[in-house]
Amino acid sequence: MITQWDEKYSLNNPKIDEQHKELFRLSAMVELLNDKTTKKEIKELLNTFFTYMGQHFKDEEAYMKSINYPLLSKHKELHQKIIDDFVNLIKKNNSLKDLKIEMKKATKKWLIDHILENDLKIERWRKANS
Repeated sequence: MITQWDEKYSLNNPKIDEQHKELFRLSAMVELLNDKTTKKEIKELLNTFFTYMGQHFKDEEAYMKSINYPLLSKHKELHQKIIDDFVNLIKKNNSLKDLKIEMKKATKKWLIDHILENDLKIERWRKANS
């Protein structure tokens, strides 16, 4: 799994790029979850991730609006789906082992795939239309 930032993921927006770097860092922390990780540590990481994602999505949506990105409403729906999925993951009464597995899968799906498949479309559109 890709858990390290690379400049090729850049949207050429310093604020959004710094946030993406932090999300990659958090994702790398999820990858480090192991048998010694406590439920408390997992919950703290989930909370940090959830809080940070919420702020990032607001900032990213404001950026898309500022450049008149035509797929803003669709992108907002993707963000909401990620938040809903995240809430459902937190609500599930998983065993510690299952929670670790689900967090790793979710991190890849929500974060890495979203940035690589959807956020980079924003930069391609901006370059083509500026």
